[in-house]
Amino acid sequence: GGLLLGDSALWLALAAAGFTLLLEPAAASGLTLRLYGARPLHPNEAPDLWAVLRELAARAGLPAVPVPHYVPSGVVNAFATGTKHHAAIALTDGLLRSLTLRELTGVLGHEIAHIANEDLRVMGLADSISRLTHLLALLGQIMLLFSLPALLWGTVAIQWPALLLLAVSPQLALLA
Repeated sequence: GGLLLGDSALWLALAAAGFTLLLEPAAASGLTLRLYGARPLHPNEAPDLWAVLRELAARAGLPAVPVPHYVPSGVVNAFATGTKHHAAIALTDGLLRSLTLRELTGVLGHEIAHIANEDLRVMGLADSISRLTHLLALLGQIMLLFSLPALLWGTVAIQWPALLLLAVSPQLALLA
């Protein structure tokens, strides 16, 4: 923002980044579960699953038991989302049908380790920064397109550092 439009755009970009980073942890978990069409599994639906989760959560020292969610997908996958206090573990139909309870316990232990070590916060932060970088790079490309006539007439100087940053920032964010 600062390279393309000066100090005011720099502060605007920083404010947008700060707002996104504050809003992301609260909204990401629910949005992710809705995106996958997940629904919570109640204790009476899967008592063995809940018993394993209670035991693993106690061993990991979690303040609350993560809520298991059913994802209607044939893909064998599981993921955790949320925070230590309000976590969810999504389990696909393919995973639930193909694993024994012992194997499922290993998968749940892996996901609980992500929750206990707060890996979700780090991964969510990296994802938010990557998305924000992509958005700002797209806005920069749009601004560049609108300024092409001025560039062709020579009324605006080309800021090569800004163009280089615009070109490589999405790839650098993906590496993070």
